[in-house]
Amino acid sequence: MYAFISGEIAWVEEDALVVVRDGLGLRIRVLPQVIADARDGATIELYLHHLVREDAEQLVGFRSRDQERLFATLLDVSGVGPKVALALLSAHGADRIRRALVDGDEALLATASGVGRRLAARIVVELGERMARETAAAQGGSSSGDAPRSDEDRDLAAALRSLGFPSREARDLVATVNGDDSLRGASLTDRLRAALKERA
Repeated sequence: MYAFISGEIAWVEEDALVVVRDGLGLRIRVLPQVIADARDGATIELYLHHLVREDAEQLVGFRSRDQERLFATLLDVSGVGPKVALALLSAHGADRIRRALVDGDEALLATASGVGRRLAARIVVELGERMARETAAAQGGSSSGDAPRSDEDRDLAAALRSLGFPSREARDLVATVNGDDSLRGASLTDRLRAALKERA
C-alpha cells in the first residue's frame, strides 16, 4: 500500500504530477496549490492516499499527513467522493474545515465547489461530534492545577486549547458553559459550539 513518496517531478499536468522514484513514474493527483508551486525536475515529498474503485485506481498526494487524514475522514461521509473532498481542502484548508465542523458552520463548507447546503449539513452531522472528540484527544489533558475535573470538562477545555484559546480562557469558557442549565447532558459538539459563541 502506498503511503509516502519522495521523488522528482517528471512533469506537471492540470491536476496531477508525475513523480519518478527508482525509475518508476507515478501519476499523483494533488491540490491546485501544489500544482501552482510544482516545477519539472524539482524534488517533492507527498503523503499518499490510494483510492481503489471497481474500474480504476488513483493516487492522491498531500503536502502534510494531516491533510491526507482529513481527506480520508471526509470520504467516510455518504455523498462525498474524492472530487468533493479535494474541493473542500482546496477552498478552506484542513484547519478551517475542522473548525467549521466543530462550529457546525454549514455555510462555510457549502462554498466549496460541488458542496451544496444539503451535503454540507450531512458532513456536519456525520463528522461534527467525531471531529470535536479528535480535536480534544489530540490536545490532551490540561496540566494546570485548577483544570476542569470531569471528563466532559477536560475534553471541552482541550478542544478549546487546540483551537487557539489560552488555558485560562478555556477554563473560563468551560465554567460559562457549565453555568448554562440548557447544556446539561449536551454533547461535546454542542458544548463547544456554545463556548465559541461566547467569543464570537
